[in-house]
Amino acid sequence: MQRGADPKLLDPGLWRLEVARRRRQLDELRGFLTTLEREFQALSQSVLAFWSEYEQRLGPLWQELEGLQLDLQRMLDAMAEAQGGPPVRLPTLRTRRTLPTLPAAVAWPEPPAESDAPTAPSLKHLHRLAAMRLHPDRAPSEAERTRREALMRDANLAYANQDRTVLEGLLIAAGESPVRLSGFDLHAQWQWLERCEQLAQGRMRLIRAHLVLLRQHPNTVMAESVTRGRERGLDALALMALRLKAQVQELRQQHYIGSRLPPQGALAQQFLAQWRTRWAEVASVQPSYAPDWDGLKGERAANSAS
Repeated sequence: MQRGADPKLLDPGLWRLEVARRRRQLDELRGFLTTLEREFQALSQSVLAFWSEYEQRLGPLWQELEGLQLDLQRMLDAMAEAQGGPPVRLPTLRTRRTLPTLPAAVAWPEPPAESDAPTAPSLKHLHRLAAMRLHPDRAPSEAERTRREALMRDANLAYANQDRTVLEGLLIAAGESPVRLSGFDLHAQWQWLERCEQLAQGRMRLIRAHLVLLRQHPNTVMAESVTRGRERGLDALALMALRLKAQVQELRQQHYIGSRLPPQGALAQQFLAQWRTRWAEVASVQPSYAPDWDGLKGERAANSAS
């Protein structure tokens, strides 16, 4: 018997029932996979919809802020080069992270066609096979003859009672092929079921892992936080916009001051030292343009736009 099949299933009729049971279980598992995939796609679409709104409302402010920082970086580089000192590296404001996506599923193998299996023999033919295999005259010893006589009595009784199950069981015990007796290729069915079950279990682990990644993704965390705020009547994006505008204004002032300083002068040297100190203190905490600025924590937490 094929490895993995239940050795107690000596009746081809029971094999069919067992295969049917495992097929139903496989269908249920595939239905559960579909539910998990829909859950993943629904959450992904929800987060993408939020970040579309986020970019629409805050994207221009971020672009202006990043453009001003780039100009400031060039100004600081020119000052550092003119004074022969080390450059000031301003930290990146945003790190864009893409949402996890589900890899394509492996194609399911085609189920074996039952029509490819031999046609099940008639009850009369089974009785003839039993007579050929179990006839007492073919016994090599007296003990074997006695055993065969008992088996033939069972076969004759099964034939008289039209009991196909008993005849099949006697023939299988005598070494007859189950496929030949039942017209059902259990081995092919079992191999197909095992392969499908392996694929389904692997797919389920993959989807669950990606769901964890998606739920813990910074974009998802930000989207859920903003949604909870809206349920309490708080427009978090409006507050973020105010903070970004404040940073844009502060950065414009710093850019205005720096653009009027002679690159090699003492004031430019102080300006450089001020920015070195400022970014050394706050770069690892939040994108800030003033030592006492404590805003943009929400943006730093999400830190991206899809």
